Amino acid sequence: MEIIDFYKFVEHNPLFRQMAVDDVLFTAYDCPLEGSPVDYSTEKNYFCYIFVGGGRWKTPTEEYTLKAGDAAFLKKGVHRVFKILNGDFCALLIFMPDEFISSVLKNETNLILDKNLEEETDSVIPLTLNESLLAYFSSLMGYFSQTSKPSKSLLKVKFKELIVNIATSGDNPLATKCFKEIAITGKKSLKLVMEENFIFNLKLKDFAHLSNRSLASFNRDFVKLYGTTPGKWLKSKRLNYAKYLLETTDLNINEITVESGFENTSHFIRTFKEHFSFAPLRFKKQQLSKV
Repeated sequence: MEIIDFYKFVEHNPLFRQMAVDDVLFTAYDCPLEGSPVDYSTEKNYFCYIFVGGGRWKTPTEEYTLKAGDAAFLKKGVHRVFKILNGDFCALLIFMPDEFISSVLKNETNLILDKNLEEETDSVIPLTLNESLLAYFSSLMGYFSQTSKPSKSLLKVKFKELIVNIATSGDNPLATKCFKEIAITGKKSLKLVMEENFIFNLKLKDFAHLSNRSLASFNRDFVKLYGTTPGKWLKSKRLNYAKYLLETTDLNINEITVESGFENTSHFIRTFKEHFSFAPLRFKKQQLSKV
């Protein structure tokens, strides 16, 4: 499946009303979700507040349904979304680089940054919207109805306000934990990058980029962490995930090919049979006969 560069698609797109300051991009995204599912990448983390339509985001471990009135923080990387409603999808999006979040957390809050923090947050983190956050998103929507844009200094304060609000309210512990991870680590955890993105048909250079490493550094660190090459690890990880989907879902072979990150169905069938000694359909029938 083709991966859409979502950030590049949105940035400077005349179709969307937008404002930017200090590498933070704020836009009113008004566009239907074409096709389902859609794989898209973004080079920056972003907040998404939906006010029309909705979607279902899928990660290797969870599924998250977001509808009008919901919000989430999505980490930079690749995401898979399924449309759940017919019609338009409209949302406020605020793209923020790691550096901005880290700076706000270190300079605008009194949070203790524990260097032993375990990285367990998913790539999609739904937000609990308290009265303060609801008012915040409402105020942002108002900027687009004004005849003149707010000053960049005001926008910068508003973007900082969002991070401080979430990190200090106590209502969003997973998002706060993720912010701390970003502030503490210069390089993104290699393990986290691989576990979050193995289901996508990415090249090794893409995994290296997501982990803020050169390809040579990525390969070296990978072998040190896993004791094998990235190619062998990805093949095994995707095959075992495909096996899990065959055992636990009603997805067809084409859907499982996409879900587990293989290039195409014929490649998936051939690789699965070589590894498990059974073609996927035969393996599925065998599992059903055991029930």
